[in-house]
Amino acid sequence: MIAKILVDIKSKNVDKTYDYNIPPQFIGILEIGARVIVPFGNRSVMGFCLEIAENSEYQNTLKNIDRIIDVEPYLTLELIELAKEMQVQSSSLLIQIFQTMLPAALKVVYKPKIEAIHFEELPQELQKVFEYSEELMLDSIDPELYPIIKQQIRKQNLKQIYDIKPKNRSLAFKYVKLTRKTNEGLTPKQHSVFAYLSTQKNKQAKLKMLLEVLNITSSVINTMEKNGYLNTFYKETYREIKPLNEPKSKSIILNEDQEIAFQKIKASFGTEKTFLLHGITGSGKTEIYIKSIQEVVKRNQSVLFLVPEISLTPMMMSRLKAEFKEQVAVLHSGLSAMEKYDEWRRIVRKEATIVVGARSACFAPVEDLGLIIVDECHESSYKQDTTPNYYAIDVLMRRSASEKAVLILGSATPNIESYARYIRGYFELLTLDKRALNAKLPQVEVVDMKQEFIQGNSSSFSKSLQTEIQSRLDRKEQVILLLNRRGYSNFIICRNCGHVFMCPNCDVSLTYHEHSHSLKCHYCNHDEPMPKTCTKCGSDALRYMGSGTQRVETELAQLFPTANIIRMDNDTTRTKNAHERLLHEFETTGDILLGTQMIAKGLDFPNVTLVGIIQADANLYVSDFRASEKTFQLIMQVSGRAGRRDTEGKVVIQAFNPEHYAIRFACESDYLGFYHHEMNIRRLAKYAPFYFMVELKVMGPNIRDVFYNGIEIVKFLKRNFDKGTIVLGPAIPVVRRINNRYLCEIMIKYRENEQIDTILGQMMDQYQMQDNLIHIDRFPNVG
Repeated sequence: MIAKILVDIKSKNVDKTYDYNIPPQFIGILEIGARVIVPFGNRSVMGFCLEIAENSEYQNTLKNIDRIIDVEPYLTLELIELAKEMQVQSSSLLIQIFQTMLPAALKVVYKPKIEAIHFEELPQELQKVFEYSEELMLDSIDPELYPIIKQQIRKQNLKQIYDIKPKNRSLAFKYVKLTRKTNEGLTPKQHSVFAYLSTQKNKQAKLKMLLEVLNITSSVINTMEKNGYLNTFYKETYREIKPLNEPKSKSIILNEDQEIAFQKIKASFGTEKTFLLHGITGSGKTEIYIKSIQEVVKRNQSVLFLVPEISLTPMMMSRLKAEFKEQVAVLHSGLSAMEKYDEWRRIVRKEATIVVGARSACFAPVEDLGLIIVDECHESSYKQDTTPNYYAIDVLMRRSASEKAVLILGSATPNIESYARYIRGYFELLTLDKRALNAKLPQVEVVDMKQEFIQGNSSSFSKSLQTEIQSRLDRKEQVILLLNRRGYSNFIICRNCGHVFMCPNCDVSLTYHEHSHSLKCHYCNHDEPMPKTCTKCGSDALRYMGSGTQRVETELAQLFPTANIIRMDNDTTRTKNAHERLLHEFETTGDILLGTQMIAKGLDFPNVTLVGIIQADANLYVSDFRASEKTFQLIMQVSGRAGRRDTEGKVVIQAFNPEHYAIRFACESDYLGFYHHEMNIRRLAKYAPFYFMVELKVMGPNIRDVFYNGIEIVKFLKRNFDKGTIVLGPAIPVVRRINNRYLCEIMIKYRENEQIDTILGQMMDQYQMQDNLIHIDRFPNVG
């Protein structure tokens, strides 16, 4: 028997599998998806077993696998096939894709151990092995016993765990366990250790706790271990992930429209089906999600539930934990590496069958998928821009087809491409056009900020919005204010010489942050103290230009000094559980929630009756063909936070271009009107969904070399593509230098091109260089 192994080396030259002999003691033990240690050149490396076969086509003598790391694999067959498809599409290294899929903790150095769960159920030969310790290093056990161990793991009498090496001690707790029944020949301090451990469950305790309780040093433990009275080991335990606030279960009674949608979903279980759940804000999409999950759980199947923002994960987790208790696992970037690892293990072991999380949760190793839910499916946060580039919804559509699972894409403002797929018959539409609980849609007022400025109001807040805020504060109601920009000011300018403080690594201005009194780059994270004088002319006539969330917060505090203002942006949500803590603070004691896009969606606060959008048209004229769609979606989403219960809500939209069609359709809550208007524009401009699009970014330290390489790439593509394929560029992007690497962009538009993967692969092989990298974005219409 041979195994095809992908080695853990990031190099195009070894981006393939290598054949290795499976030693007799590992036959029947090694599984596809497991990690192994193999000799490679003059060293040993870790690798993934991607295939097991009877024979090899390699004619020379094969090397043996040194050892197995995993008795239970953490990569499923489905994830392996998915990674291979992504490798072709993104032209990334296969090992990079696996590293993206797997928790970071699996990359660290650790040793596998076997733990006896039900000692009395073990065969006689294993009871002898585990007689003095319930946990043993796997490599300390005779390999001839591996087949029996494998069998007992499947019967859940044994469990594979890991002993972490000292440099990763934070990944496990060190324990002490008695191994002798007599205490003869012990010193008084050693007697106290023996007596303490004799009273503990399984005659073991955490080392740190034992040292503190008995007031002894580790030398006592070391001597007893040396003399065979006890042994020490690192024991992994699950990190508990729970909401800061106790989950509360809610009874769910669907209205007529919700019931119709739910019954159509229920009738489709067991088939590959995609539903586009188009429900206005506050229409009760979450209730349909939960009812659908309940049905899938009854069928003993698994569920994947994605949300677009980490800020929404605690709220959804709390709701699901209340309904499904320990069946729920959580995966998102706000967790520590070891918390993710623990959740991944719970999913692999089928201890959790409902997974909720952000983008990366699309790779959760759930088996027997019955239902996949993507909430706020229009959000660009479901796309990863860095290598390997992927779009979570594209990944989930593949998994839906593979597992014959129902996929629900929910949104109040589906992106243009999704709605077009419904029109063309690929998706089935489910519509919720009324708010749940008979709540009314909020009133909408649009304020022309040009007129405010003419009338002498230079504040970030129009007179109308100020009046409305004060009215809500007087009535003890709550307010949400959206500003799509963090920091204090957009940039700092010297009024004497006109110098603007720029990032030394990127072609962008630095943003002033008042809290740290520093200038920061939001592209490369460069940070420098705020200077007192101009670095060019020495003048102290520095002026803060524009307005960020910090500056607006200061202005708010001056206008409404008694209000409790909660600011929520990337700067205030960097710490662990910050999203949940800030939202809870607003719900219980807050008056005004000021934030960026993260507060625009999914939040349900009954007492919020006013929403203010401070710069509704701030992003309308950026270099992005989706700018109008993003503005429309943002206004619609944040407007939906107002008046979600009995009290009617109001939305005040401030803009310098209030007549723009995106703002006009959003004010009228007219999704279909906006859809048809936008489709006409995209048809003329040959954008998605009328054309498939691929964007290439060429990056390097020298702008001349970057553009020369870009020109050669365009020539290559035009030679190899058919006449129906459009190749544009190379062009200079809005920000031409990021982190000291210059960029140029090439856009490919096509309707049908079966050779696109092959041609792009050939292009990467020919033009990808060490200094000039090429990034392929298969989803430029998202993000």
